[in-house]
Amino acid sequence: MSKVKYVAGDSGAEEVKAFGYTFKDGKSVEVKDADIGRFSGNPFFEVSSKAEKPEDADELKAVHNGGGRYVIKKGGEVVKDGLTKADAEAFNGMSDEDKAEYVAA
Repeated sequence: MSKVKYVAGDSGAEEVKAFGYTFKDGKSVEVKDADIGRFSGNPFFEVSSKAEKPEDADELKAVHNGGGRYVIKKGGEVVKDGLTKADAEAFNGMSDEDKAEYVAA
């Protein structure tokens, strides 16, 4: 499990409910690993895992880019853009070989 912290900022609520979890401003909540993607990229949440692993320079991963847009990154570099959330979730479920073929197409 990983931890997610709600950061209200100046205009946020003291407490919010999101995806079945209740958050208080500045407090971390343990979240199932399967739900982490829902919070990643959201400016009101900070995501941290128990074992922060460095980003693998060869790993292809679809990530949220803001505004409902998703991109595929290899390491920290964007290699493909224009994905929907469904596309990104499907991509992240692929094998490494299938991911490489998808990016090459």
